Amino acid sequence: MIRLTLATGLLAGLLSLGACTMFPESEALGVYQFPQPPAATSNNASQRLPLALRVNTPQTGYAYSGPRIMVQTADNQLLSYKGVRWSDPVPVLLREYLSLSFQRQGQLSSVTTDEHALYADVHLGTNLRRFQLVDAGAPQVLIELDARLVNPDSRRIYVSHSFLIQQPVTSTQIADVVEGYGQATEELASQLLSWTRQQLAAIPNK
Repeated sequence: MIRLTLATGLLAGLLSLGACTMFPESEALGVYQFPQPPAATSNNASQRLPLALRVNTPQTGYAYSGPRIMVQTADNQLLSYKGVRWSDPVPVLLREYLSLSFQRQGQLSSVTTDEHALYADVHLGTNLRRFQLVDAGAPQVLIELDARLVNPDSRRIYVSHSFLIQQPVTSTQIADVVEGYGQATEELASQLLSWTRQQLAAIPNK
């Protein structure tokens, strides 16, 4: 009887969370595709770098390793939106977004990912530290990413840099949140592409 009472109380507490819930959550009811990067623009062939880049899947902690849409509350609780999730785990979504951005805008000889394990002149490795909606006053999408360019032969890091994106959103309604994630990731990709091209241009040709 005591065990049943405790279980009932726990269930009631979870149901009272409303729009968000502690992770892990039950099977989501709504699956959201991640926004796509902008279409390619005309590139000047003379500015193309003769290098092949491999975009590795971002490394991250447990909270961001799955498909949950995460929310940080004013009291620093990390919750997930109840009843919705991304179509794929967050690291896969971000890898595909960044690799497609480099293919469309990077002006490189080729761009691959670690999914295919093809040889590339330089590897782009990343650590995803935060990828969440911050709901503390004015809501915003927050992305924090540490990036590094690595020599695949020596495993030596050429250079590294940290990126922090803070994108305000109109509301915490899921449609506005998804749009905010798209805007924040587009800005991240823009900054990352600019930084990467500048660094790759300074790498001696093999």
